Amino acid sequence: MRLFDVGPLLRGRLLVALAAVVAATVASTAVAARVATETDVNELFFGPTRSPAVQAMIDVLGRDRTAVVVYLVQRSFDAVVIATAISPLFIWLLGSTAIDASARLAGSRRPFLPVLIFFGYAAAIALLPGSLASLALGVHGPGAQLAQLVGSIGIAWLAVASYRAIRVHYDVGGERAFRILLVAVVLFYLVPFAVILAAGAALIIVGVILEYF
Repeated sequence: MRLFDVGPLLRGRLLVALAAVVAATVASTAVAARVATETDVNELFFGPTRSPAVQAMIDVLGRDRTAVVVYLVQRSFDAVVIATAISPLFIWLLGSTAIDASARLAGSRRPFLPVLIFFGYAAAIALLPGSLASLALGVHGPGAQLAQLVGSIGIAWLAVASYRAIRVHYDVGGERAFRILLVAVVLFYLVPFAVILAAGAALIIVGVILEYF
């Protein structure tokens, strides 16, 4: 399928790939800025549409301790906005290095530059439509749901295109390419994310046990 013909992306030019990443980063930064200005974090936790998880925390931890936990989550909102803004750079650099490292662990060694170029193009193709949709349709309401759908389709395309790029560039079969992709996602994405979440949960639990709040 031409939609997943990754050969031209692997053979592209580094400067063009870099320009594509910059364009995607500018668009995602504009979306992040709009989210930051149009979102009242207090409404997410204390407004009429607050999550049922907040009430559950109140029932389990009490109102005072829940307020501390919610405060920590609120402070992390800025970090989430910043991470959203630089997500194209994140996918470009971490995606390319994770795939290459996973392939090397699997015994497949190929030049790194084509993978770097591929992820530059791929990050822009996957993320730019969703960012433009968010800017056009808004970050809240029905339009935001449609924009999220566009973004989800882009991420799905990125996963399939990455699998195809592994097969083509490292000259491996389908099962081996899937293992390389799976190890890259789990080892370099999911495990660090899980460690961060576990560390945050551990701090809260220790604080409750020691009655710091």
